[in-house]
Amino acid sequence: MPDVKNKSGIDAKTALFGLLGNPVGHSMSPFMQNQFLEQCGVNGVYLAFAVEKDAIGDAIRGMHAMGVQGANVTIPHKEAVIPHLCGMSKAAQACGAVNTLVYTPEGYYGDNTDGSGLLAALAAKNGWKAAGQKILMIGAGGAAKGVAVAMALEGAAEICIANRTVEKAQQLAEQIAALSDTRTAAISMESLQNPDLYKEYSTIVNTTSLGMSPNVDDMAPVCIEALNEQHLVVDLIYNPMETKLLRLAKAQGAKTASGLGMFVYQGVLAFEKWTGKTPEHIDDIESQLIERLTK
Repeated sequence: MPDVKNKSGIDAKTALFGLLGNPVGHSMSPFMQNQFLEQCGVNGVYLAFAVEKDAIGDAIRGMHAMGVQGANVTIPHKEAVIPHLCGMSKAAQACGAVNTLVYTPEGYYGDNTDGSGLLAALAAKNGWKAAGQKILMIGAGGAAKGVAVAMALEGAAEICIANRTVEKAQQLAEQIAALSDTRTAAISMESLQNPDLYKEYSTIVNTTSLGMSPNVDDMAPVCIEALNEQHLVVDLIYNPMETKLLRLAKAQGAKTASGLGMFVYQGVLAFEKWTGKTPEHIDDIESQLIERLTK
């Protein structure tokens, strides 16, 4: 049973929001979203629900019947929720995954704020915008798809995708090319060792789990020696806060960004869709998340 005894002000008008996933016990979303609700004066509470994959349809129908106003969706349900929705955003359709549900009388509308959350974080913290950029992306899985779609829709000039299975990178490259005017390319992981590659691409984004805790000595196979102050290196991992890739890139003079900003801003964008309000003091909440993650 979720512990809500410390949430003050719950009454018969309190709106319910939640997280659907399995497992969810590690998630920082309840802490963050309840902070947003309190700051914005919304009479609501956000809870995490561990839902078995074969019960996701029942969960969504039950949520809608009870008037749950919105939810985040995480592993393993980002694709499984799709048949149970009344519609989806262009971004969600393009990447075939949903991380945000918004209540409508007809059912839940699905959106994907992962990629747009990363772009919002990079704009806020690094002054970086995808428009006109040449981007080297490592990995071609679900996270890569969401980020690549968002970058292409925002006008990236070129996205080159490196993956162990080049055919999978090629599939994603073709999908992105069909969405926009963004030029695309697909290469092998081995190609990342070519230092000349980094003269072409000033932004490098690791979307793989290489370097994630507890495997902190692992690293995406970037040619570190080819990096300099002209590069921005982004790692979607936020545990640890500074991966080996980011640490070595910073030592070369490159600008760096961890995945925590993406996590925070995808939550901000979801909250705005549910409530029409923009959370305040985002940097303070991010600092509190860092403190919790580094305990």
